[in-house]
Amino acid sequence: MNRRIAKRYNIFIETAIESKGIRTEGVTFNVSLTGVCVCCLSPFGGKAPVSLTLYFHDVKEGILKEVVQGVVQWEQKFGRLFMVGIKFPAPLSAEDHFIILSHIEQAKEFSEEASES
Repeated sequence: MNRRIAKRYNIFIETAIESKGIRTEGVTFNVSLTGVCVCCLSPFGGKAPVSLTLYFHDVKEGILKEVVQGVVQWEQKFGRLFMVGIKFPAPLSAEDHFIILSHIEQAKEFSEEASES
């Protein structure tokens, strides 16, 4: 049974994850308005509060970043890496997460174009 309500998009974003003074690098690859899945080097433990810094490359501005808070919902070992499901306390907002939301919009457009052809 799939309990997810928010549609997820495969967007690959370089991400730093921090919790309780521990920081690791990873790649966010499954994004929705209410959470993400991150593939990273270290587990954080179930229900751990985390801070995600997502990095975006802009041709004119260079590296841009947005920070979003979340809570670990699940973790799964994936070879030598870990997949970590993170839920946001509230849906992403344009005021605080404009860059992430713009990437979701681009993914929506691409998804709609692919389904029409």
